[in-house]
Amino acid sequence: MRSTLLLVVYASFWQVLVQVLYGITDVDPIARDTARSYRFSLWRQVRTVLWPTALPYVMTGFRLAAAVALILEITGELIIGSPGLGNAIAVAKSSGAVDTMYALVIVTGVIGVGVNLAARCTERRVLRWHPSIRREVTS
Repeated sequence: MRSTLLLVVYASFWQVLVQVLYGITDVDPIARDTARSYRFSLWRQVRTVLWPTALPYVMTGFRLAAAVALILEITGELIIGSPGLGNAIAVAKSSGAVDTMYALVIVTGVIGVGVNLAARCTERRVLRWHPSIRREVTS
């Protein structure tokens, strides 16, 4: 079970890290220079300039990481044999219970849709001030 968890955390971490790095590089240089010229402290620069720009990227990384985590969790259970849905799918396949196997695959898909909906709902709530989300809500 530890090896599956390590695999999930490792892969999900990179999804979020890459998006955070993209978000940091997307900060407007004029806004950054203006904050420096007003002698904002480092904490205030992060809070008022960097964080609002990087947060949409962080939320995208979170949504990608959630999907990757679910896929790798099921795959890890299938291959490594950790207890869970993936292991139950493998057992059902090897024992010839095809209907049970397909039912478990459908349950896994429904969980995936639920995880994605939860991530989207969280993203809408956290980014309700962002123009891209406001356009999405009004449309």
